[in-house]
Parts: sequence; C-alpha cells; structure tokens
Amino acid sequence: MKAINIIAIIAISFVAGMFGGAFSERVFANPKAEAKIQEQILARGFFLVDENNRPRAGMSFDKGGNPVVYVRDQSGNIRGYLVDLQGGPMLALTDEKGRDSVVMGAGDDGKSTIGMMAANNKPRVAINYTPGRGPGLALFDDDNVGKAGLAIIHGKPVIGLNKADGTPAIAMSYDPKREAALLGFLNSRNEAKAGFGLMNDKPLLFAYRPDDTGLLFNIQRDGRPALGLLTEGRPEWSATGTVPQMPALDGILDQVLR
Repeated sequence: MKAINIIAIIAISFVAGMFGGAFSERVFANPKAEAKIQEQILARGFFLVDENNRPRAGMSFDKGGNPVVYVRDQSGNIRGYLVDLQGGPMLALTDEKGRDSVVMGAGDDGKSTIGMMAANNKPRVAINYTPGRGPGLALFDDDNVGKAGLAIIHGKPVIGLNKADGTPAIAMSYDPKREAALLGFLNSRNEAKAGFGLMNDKPLLFAYRPDDTGLLFNIQRDGRPALGLLTEGRPEWSATGTVPQMPALDGILDQVLR
C-alpha cells in the first residue's frame, strides 16, 4: 500500500512540474537573447488582450488624470485595480458587476484602511490605523450599522458592543495608568449606569452616575470594603459607617464613545 502511495505522489509531482514549467514559460516568458531591449517606452496607455483580442488588463489614466492599473475577467468586467489618488494610493478588488468587495488605501497623512464591502458597496468589516491614536476594527450589520468595535486608543485597549441604532450598549476598557479594567453598561442616553471591574487594582461595582442616585461597592485604598447608597451624587448611607470614596471614572468609558 505504501509503494502505491509513493508511486502516486511521484506521478502527481511529475505532472505538476511539467504543468508549472509550461505555465511559467507562457506567463513569465523571458525575451530572446537577440531581442532588442528598449531603454524607455513612452505611452499614455498599455493594454493586454487575450487570444480573442479581448482586453484583459491595462495601464492608463482615469477621468481625473490619475494613473490606474487594472485587470478584467473574461466578460470584460474590471475585477481589480490600483490607482494613485490625490490623497494616496488605493487598491480595490471587485465582484462580477464591478462593485468593490475589498478596498485598501494608504493616505498621505499616515492613515491606512482596509474595508470589506457588501454588494451595495457598504462596509461590513473595516480596519483602520490613525497615527497618534492607534488601530481599530469595526463590524457592521446588514443595515450598515456599526455593531461591534475593537481598538487601541492612545495605548489603551477598548471593546464596544452597540445597540440597534449604533450607540454603545456595553463597553470594556483598560487604563494602565489608573490600573483600571472596567466593564460598563450604558443606557439609551449613552450614560454609564452600571459597571464592574478594577480600579487601582481593587474590585469595583457601581450602579450610579456622579449626579444621580445609586449603589457603590468598592475596595478602598487601605484595603477595607465599602458599600454605600448615594442620592444626587451625595452619600446617604454606608455599611461601614464611613463614606465610600467615589472612584474617578471620568475618561475611562468615554474612550469607548469617541
């Protein structure tokens, strides 16, 4: 049985080698040694045609005067192109109707983007990088509403899950300077109403806003647990007899909403 397998592998390798050699000679054929090589070729366009004189690739200029390199399928539809726009180069892969499916761009300002599109040229997945801010990943539903995101914002990792209207519903963030890792829940007015996590390496549970009524449980800096009720931001009751210290939450969940 092993001998049969070995013979089959050798036969497949031999056929593949023959096909690969013929293919490389056809596609990447070297010019003949006696052929004269032009030092320069000046033209406003180059067009590649197949055996039936159908255009399959080309290099020319678009209506805006931008240089473009493109390829076509057997039906004549453009399936991919590289163009140098005013703000930077862009590479696009298209479907059989010429609609963009994958788009990559690099801006002169240092920004770069990769987008995966639906049939209506609307994004489904977007990856971008902004100098000075960081990379980000966004996911969209069939209604082109951003539903989930992952980003590194100024060195801080952030994850967000959105409601049907695209506003944040759940946010996760980590701030190394504050030693804070938070999971927050937002209401219909994009207000953080509940959260769970760590602050200054101490566990934290809160259900309030600084200007609202709610519950706060955390571990104080000295290691003592604290449980308190607050009204309009003012402590009303404490289980330990002392007022719990309200954690500085400003700026942490706000990173997710930007």
